[in-house]
Amino acid sequence: KFYISRSEEAKKIVRQSYPRQWFNSAPLYILACGDHQQSWKRPCDGKDHLDIDIAIAVEHMVLKITELGLGTCWVCNFNPQTVKEGLQLSENVEPIVLLPVGYPENVDPDPRNKKRKSPEEITKWI
Repeated sequence: KFYISRSEEAKKIVRQSYPRQWFNSAPLYILACGDHQQSWKRPCDGKDHLDIDIAIAVEHMVLKITELGLGTCWVCNFNPQTVKEGLQLSENVEPIVLLPVGYPENVDPDPRNKKRKSPEEITKWI
């Protein structure tokens, strides 16, 4: 389930879960949540695919948000208990990802944030 925080009260709760100045300026937040009781489990070993399913859906949202000329990024380093209690989510609902959505500034990205591995480091031909 996706919770769209646009009321000032909801945004205040979301902002308390990740107190960063840049994060506080977003006019809208999307909170992606899941329910482990309803998620698909792989039959052969019972692996829960909730996080994978949420990741797929969230990344599609990121692509669409970007296509619309807006800015967003994944935020997983937030306090899920803060949003769960503050937004009064059901006990079985787990907050997984926050997406702040807004209008990006025309700022060049910091090259120090681009720690990417080479294709050779992450690929093995077998």
